[in-house]
Amino acid sequence: MPKLTQLSPLKTPHRMGPASATFEPPAWVEWLGITGQGGAALAFVSILMGVATSRIAISKHLRVRSTTVSAWVAAMVKAQLVTELPSRPGGRGRPLGQLIANPNRLAVAVLMVHSQALHLVTVNLLGQEIWHDSAVVDPQGDNAAMDAILTALQQRALAALHMVGISYALAGLINVDEANWVFAARWPGIRNFKLTALPVPAGGALNVVRNMDAQLRARCIRRGTGGTTERTLMLHWGYGIGAAFSASHGASVDNTTGFGEVGHWQLSNRNLRCRCGHSGCLETVAALWAIGPQLLGESFDDAMDETQAAELLRAMPLTEHPAFRLALQEVVLAASNLCRVFFPSHLVITGPFIENPGAWAAFTEAFSKRGLLVDLPLPRLEAQNSSHQLEQEGAAVPLLLDGLLQLLEPSAV
Repeated sequence: MPKLTQLSPLKTPHRMGPASATFEPPAWVEWLGITGQGGAALAFVSILMGVATSRIAISKHLRVRSTTVSAWVAAMVKAQLVTELPSRPGGRGRPLGQLIANPNRLAVAVLMVHSQALHLVTVNLLGQEIWHDSAVVDPQGDNAAMDAILTALQQRALAALHMVGISYALAGLINVDEANWVFAARWPGIRNFKLTALPVPAGGALNVVRNMDAQLRARCIRRGTGGTTERTLMLHWGYGIGAAFSASHGASVDNTTGFGEVGHWQLSNRNLRCRCGHSGCLETVAALWAIGPQLLGESFDDAMDETQAAELLRAMPLTEHPAFRLALQEVVLAASNLCRVFFPSHLVITGPFIENPGAWAAFTEAFSKRGLLVDLPLPRLEAQNSSHQLEQEGAAVPLLLDGLLQLLEPSAV
């Protein structure tokens, strides 16, 4: 039984090329400060990011004694996280050895759901993709079909790379405690799928998270809101419809929790059959899977990624289409009602529809007209482009950070 950690269409696999000379720090670097970690981990970060590449530089950067730095470097070299190259002798004192970080020492596999496809990416300590594979799952597939596809994806990755764990960022209803994928409307034939039965790296950790929670977690880390009182509500309007909420109040971002199936809220006077088996769900009149064929015609494909859908929708006169106007009306109402439940200070809307300028303008106007309660101010409204980067980061961060801290000796951390 793999260790369960509580924290959540390319046709062929490919390896990614060498890293660019310039890049953003990976999200877990920000989390070191949020979680209060320090010592050897921060020293490793300074080497990884090129801030300090010698013992004396680390000592100056972190303002610690040389003896402490020596212990940290010894731990990093022992863990094969860092290589110390001897410098040419010259001048007085001890030669300044050059420290070089190994970003591929740790890697984490992240399984994500994009429309009707499963994508398995493996990321290193810099947050770079070093492996990417995918497969489309038939909408009529059952547990056996999902098991076969996931097992094949993971076995190919495990044969090619050394990983410290696998993180599942999933859509639908998930029992995180039991690592049980209870239900996803895009595959109604799949019920109570046990993720613990799938292959994982030897001794590796298993992390399960809702995709919305992973995305919001990474966003909060990136924005530095882990220790503030900002209340963020995120509503995704795309292939499916979902939401996530975080009320930091000084708590760790890791306490972000999910709630309800917003896309399957029942609408009055609507009787369209939903993929979940019920009738009148919000998704039947607003999700991309439901109205995409009407909007895009033959260009719509169930297996297309939301970023592809965004490109097709961006230049369309969406607000002139009756199906979109109805969808807009219902999504704005859902967003307004969510705000009356959670009273966020910040409302983030994600997904392909809002990348259309006219659609976003119509959303902001309709939302502002609804108001909130009495004289309460509306939350700050922000559109976030379709991207799986945040979801990928939020799912990978817990395992990458935990793996790094476990590699370093406790006495050196």
